[in-house]
Amino acid sequence: MGTETQDTADGFGRTYTDWLDWLGVNSLQVLGIGASLLVLAAVPFWAGPYTYSLALACIWAIFAMGWDILSGYTRYISFGHTLLSGVAAYTTALLVTYVDPELSIAISLPLSVAAALLAGYLFAFPSLRLSGPYFSLITLVGVLIATRAIFIFSGHTGGELGLNIGAITYDSTEIYYYTFVPMVLIAAGLVAVSRSNIGGVFRAIGQNETAVETAGLDTTKFKLWAFTYSAIPMGIGGALIAHFYGTVDPGTVLEVGLNIEIIAMAVIGGMGTVLGPVGGAFLFVLLRDEILLGPLGSHVRYIVLWAIMLVIFMKFPDGLFKKVWDLLGRFGGGDS
Repeated sequence: MGTETQDTADGFGRTYTDWLDWLGVNSLQVLGIGASLLVLAAVPFWAGPYTYSLALACIWAIFAMGWDILSGYTRYISFGHTLLSGVAAYTTALLVTYVDPELSIAISLPLSVAAALLAGYLFAFPSLRLSGPYFSLITLVGVLIATRAIFIFSGHTGGELGLNIGAITYDSTEIYYYTFVPMVLIAAGLVAVSRSNIGGVFRAIGQNETAVETAGLDTTKFKLWAFTYSAIPMGIGGALIAHFYGTVDPGTVLEVGLNIEIIAMAVIGGMGTVLGPVGGAFLFVLLRDEILLGPLGSHVRYIVLWAIMLVIFMKFPDGLFKKVWDLLGRFGGGDS
């Protein structure tokens, strides 16, 4: 029995080690992720009035991860990702307003994600053959065109006032888990992608695209995959935020400034890390909507907020949470 028990223990040890190697983490980093998950899963039990903002942070974390799997890994910097989330949010709002006010989210969500993918591909196919400022400019143009279209078709979209579909729930605990669970599932999915061979190609494109092409790989095809993996969470986040606010208008789901906030969350967390943008999103939203709003008001808070962001950018150019992650890797003796 003793020998069998030892064999089982050895087998578990090898399996556990294999998992750590595949994920590129050590036990201390796993412990950090587990503790963070427990704290976040228990938010409604300890956060009190902050629960609503933390629920919103989950959606922004989805946006930041969606942006990061494309721009953080391939270094194709997009300024137009709110086109994807905005199309998804408006699709949800239009379906609820004009098709069925009681439409299940099980139906509206996949349709909204499909609409985001379709709208995104219209810009992805021409733009992914470009690079640098040309790619970024085309993504930005996509947002500007979509914003104008909202006003042109204001008879259907509600124009500046938007469409009011009502929040899915006003219970802070329910709304939190409504956003937390998708965030965790998307994070797990994107981590799996980032650790796969496809994720390795994304990373290689970001480091030296010419070398990847020389190796015989079609980089445009892989960039399109990166865009698809990016668009899906953006679409899910767009549908979620429509139900979260209960109102869909250009200022809350589409305008260019929201893109800058998404990029800032990913950068302060750590580009090309998937989980770093999650930490960046929570820090950004808490500063913006809770810590700075009360004492500074709705306008001055942004001056202080962006000043804090600039300090983080300069002190931690690879990302604040990437720094923490690397420290855990160093003290835990891992290979990350």
